[in-house]
Amino acid sequence: MSGIKKCYSCGAEMQFTGEAPFRVGGTSGGWKLLFGELAELGEQMLPLYIYICPQCGKVELYIR
Repeated sequence: MSGIKKCYSCGAEMQFTGEAPFRVGGTSGGWKLLFGELAELGEQMLPLYIYICPQCGKVELYIR
């Protein structure tokens, strides 16, 4: 992700800390117990960029 990100809370420059995979879709709870891996067919990983404000500690996530 290009460009400088400014913190919406305090205005300081946000620091890029890396990417994290975020799991979306699929099922949870009892369905996972009953169907096992079949319950995860609609699941996918969404890569997110993580920015942290060194001044106030705010964390922001952006979709890649």
